[in-house]
Amino acid sequence: MHKKLFGTSGIRGLINEKLTPPLVVKVALAFATFLGNNGRVAVGMDARLGSHVIKSAIVAGLLAGGIDIVDFRVTSTPAILHATKKGQLDGAVAVTGSHTPPEIHGVLFFKGNTAELFEEEEKKIEELVFGESFRIVDMCRVGHVSTADAEKAYIDNILDIFGEGSFKGYKIVLDAGHSPAVRVLTRIFKLLGCGVIVINENIDGKFPKRPPNPLPQYLSELRRIVVKEGADLGIAIDGDGDRAVFVDERGNIIAPDYIGALLAKYELLKRKGTIVCPVNTSSVIDYVVRKYGGRYVFTKVGPPAMAEALVRIPDAIFAFEETGKYIWPQNIYYGDPAYATGKLLQLISEYAPLSQLVSEFPVLFQEKIAIPCPDHLKSHVLNVLLNRLKRAENMKLILVDGIKAVFENGDWILLRPSGTEPVFRCFIETSSPNRLKCLKEYALKLIKEAIYRKSSCSYFL
Repeated sequence: MHKKLFGTSGIRGLINEKLTPPLVVKVALAFATFLGNNGRVAVGMDARLGSHVIKSAIVAGLLAGGIDIVDFRVTSTPAILHATKKGQLDGAVAVTGSHTPPEIHGVLFFKGNTAELFEEEEKKIEELVFGESFRIVDMCRVGHVSTADAEKAYIDNILDIFGEGSFKGYKIVLDAGHSPAVRVLTRIFKLLGCGVIVINENIDGKFPKRPPNPLPQYLSELRRIVVKEGADLGIAIDGDGDRAVFVDERGNIIAPDYIGALLAKYELLKRKGTIVCPVNTSSVIDYVVRKYGGRYVFTKVGPPAMAEALVRIPDAIFAFEETGKYIWPQNIYYGDPAYATGKLLQLISEYAPLSQLVSEFPVLFQEKIAIPCPDHLKSHVLNVLLNRLKRAENMKLILVDGIKAVFENGDWILLRPSGTEPVFRCFIETSSPNRLKCLKEYALKLIKEAIYRKSSCSYFL
């Protein structure tokens, strides 16, 4: 069954279109039915202007399904999950648009182990919604609401792992991106002993100074302040505080794939195991595994697929994705900037500055493009692309998620429909800038011709 509601991560859309309050109530009822009787579920939200509307619908549906709610109000998604784990709750719901533009809202559903619903579980929720076969309890069994502080659990858990004052003397610049995560991350970094400089610290769902997605083109101020203040590390987070993009002490943005490769290297040096990463991950992970042992497996793009692999692969030790999510199964099954920062500070304090730690990795050239594509055309476009690329003889196709075409020299392109926005995504990685330009032109031509049904481009193949 093809999913109609869930995308790459949760359900996202405009409140007056896809993510309407009546639909959200039904989805919450379905989640309550999925969890069973008398469960306790965490609920929290980001600062987007309409999140309180969606959250109210979530609360109504869960209560009508007999679920007790622990309301964590406005906070970061990792804080909700740390509190879920520490409080041994049965699940969690985060109302957040995450990294998407301010007008986009969303809902993420988690189980008690802090992993997002797996794909088959998402399909089950959809079956309950569209079949309206969810359970509504009688009035004497409806759930009740209590409030609590999720951020205390987050702080306690991080301090238990790294130790209060353990990074005294180090300086961090945090670009909070108007996220509610600013409070807890600032507190954690200070308790770890770091000096902390914060920019874009005001919590604002309009995101006035920086968009919620911490893309390189938005981080010039962070880079400048890291250098000016002589900081050891810069970190930029997204709208709900689960993505982290790092800047080294020289003001250079380190691509999340390279941060993931660095963290994977030191995990593999401690014990051999499996690194989990989506199919759009840089080939730098291949370099790490060949040099330091272990293995890696590709998943579909998004935290649900990564979490499922971490849960089901016995020797899985770490997962990361190119957006800036870093996941350790012993922590939570989701991106956690505080935990990732602690890990990087450990490496910096023990070995070398961040710029030196990543200097051993091969230099690869990447570009990521989003081409507007209506949702109803995505399947058609993917089929057209697959039929065209199957005729090629100079590439290997990997069909884990979309179409990844790997050329004989290791360069690759990945073409896949977005699960969160009305766009078709194109990822390109090459060993030279000239090759990057050529493959970009090739990929764009393929996608645009598939979307607009233009003439064949078989002469490329």
